[in-house]
Amino acid sequence: MGLLSFMREVSGAPCYRRSLSATAKYGYAKWVLSRFRENDPEKFLQGLGVRASRTLRGYEQWRPELERVVHDVQQASDGQGGVSSADGLVLYGLVRALEPDYVVETGVAAGVSTSYIGAGLIDNGHGHLFSIELPPAEELALVCADGSRYIWQDRGVGWAIPASIRAGLGGRHRLILRDVRKALAELLREIPYVDIFFHDDLHAPEHMLWEYSLVWPRIRPGGVLVSDDSNYGWIQFCRELRRGEEGFPNLDRLTALRKGLRTAPSE
Repeated sequence: MGLLSFMREVSGAPCYRRSLSATAKYGYAKWVLSRFRENDPEKFLQGLGVRASRTLRGYEQWRPELERVVHDVQQASDGQGGVSSADGLVLYGLVRALEPDYVVETGVAAGVSTSYIGAGLIDNGHGHLFSIELPPAEELALVCADGSRYIWQDRGVGWAIPASIRAGLGGRHRLILRDVRKALAELLREIPYVDIFFHDDLHAPEHMLWEYSLVWPRIRPGGVLVSDDSNYGWIQFCRELRRGEEGFPNLDRLTALRKGLRTAPSE
């Protein structure tokens, strides 16, 4: 990334331009993660102990529908939010491999990640998804500390989720329209543990570190914490856990860390 592009990112994000230290940490994190960047979702999954060749078999039946979701969101306009198809494939693969009882995601927007996670849960035949998002009235035209500005509210939370996935999940999906700073802690007291946690809401380092630190103790052995748009907050989190570079491999800054990773890959 060129210096001009970097400065544009910093100038648009209050959390990075507030001090030289914050700017330097952002640049350092991007440099570190660029050294560990992985371009193949299957290799990324293998690094988490997931045997992708088996867990992704069911994906082909969903591919046209899920890629249409990504396309529709990208074509709608800027400010819709949403993961890439490669990131979505990782989420689907983790859901299929870990066969989770409880999946929690923070940040829904148009519903791309929800669609991929939901497809995996449908194929598994069990498991619940809890999605936390700010009420549209509170987030409409909001410029966040990380510089993001979303306009998906015009079409509703999760507008891109296919009807087939909504119907397939039924009561196994709960959308929580509340501030994550209150809703997440309450949800963690309600459910016994977390199998998969996916962060994709406010990408300010301090907020991300808060989410990671709150959720990690509740992730069961073998479970995984996934984060989109990772930054210095992720690096700090990995170091605090003394996991060092183990959590640095990434797909365009989609990172993941597994608790108590077993030697043998998951089926």
